[in-house]
Amino acid sequence: MELTYDLIAPLVAQEDVSGRTVSVIFQCPVSGRQVRSSAQVVEDRGKAIGKEMKRSLWRNLRWSMMSTMRSMFGYGLAGHVGAAVADTALSSQDYRHYQPSEAEVKQATVDAFVNVQQQFAWDASGQRFVSAQVFRELQTEFATLVQSQPLDKPWDKNILARMLAEVAAADGHVEDSERDFFHGIMGGEGPSLDELVRKPRLTAAELEETSPEVRKVMLLVTTAVAMSDEEYSVAEREHLTRLCQGLGLQSADLAKAEQLAADYLVDQALEAAYGDGQLDSAERLKVDVLAAKLHVAPERVQRLDARCRKRKGLL
Repeated sequence: MELTYDLIAPLVAQEDVSGRTVSVIFQCPVSGRQVRSSAQVVEDRGKAIGKEMKRSLWRNLRWSMMSTMRSMFGYGLAGHVGAAVADTALSSQDYRHYQPSEAEVKQATVDAFVNVQQQFAWDASGQRFVSAQVFRELQTEFATLVQSQPLDKPWDKNILARMLAEVAAADGHVEDSERDFFHGIMGGEGPSLDELVRKPRLTAAELEETSPEVRKVMLLVTTAVAMSDEEYSVAEREHLTRLCQGLGLQSADLAKAEQLAADYLVDQALEAAYGDGQLDSAERLKVDVLAAKLHVAPERVQRLDARCRKRKGLL
């Protein structure tokens, strides 16, 4: 099934154009749940752009994790992937005064939907997209838990930000890529990664003051962020163990978090690989290599693949 503007048009509750940026609110026709996203207008450059976007999506698997984290901290989705493609395809012009055509706006709306498509599923009976929450069996357990346990207390958000910062610096230094990733998560608001790293380590008392009902989710997303750069180090694992204990959780909870995070990351890799509706042998190999590195069994990958295709309406 080719993804077209006509297919997603019923979901568009609001569409705003500012220069080359198209911001969209997609709304499920069944549950009413709204999902925000955005993308950059990209002038038609033929199939090369589509191929570059697909490669960029794969290289930037962490952007999926960033979108999840931004929603947890209460920020909208920034459409970083669309912006990255626009940067490679367009010259540096004054975007603010650009007037995109209707066709360009429609394509940007489709791109914005692609950025959050994992949050929707194809309802074959109604021939429409609906929130993936309507088909909970098509979601990973990671996604279900994160959506069911939002962080709405400032203390919990603050502690989670510090947990992420501590794990990022677990091996003794902070890479520029980590700074960029953290900046993207926080939406440019609040303290920087370096500022948080300079703070004293979280104490057991601080961790114990978090809301009991969100502690497992806090550990889960911190684990997923640590694993999402495909370089899950011993130092990061040891630091997660310390945080797990400080939250009053058990070693089994960390092991479960690792398993759910691995499933989610493979699912997101599949989501990106199926961006154009098909998966070629090279992309299949990349998914299999990632899954092996994350210790996801081949049988489990097959299940995740089937659910991804079912969610996207692919045969």
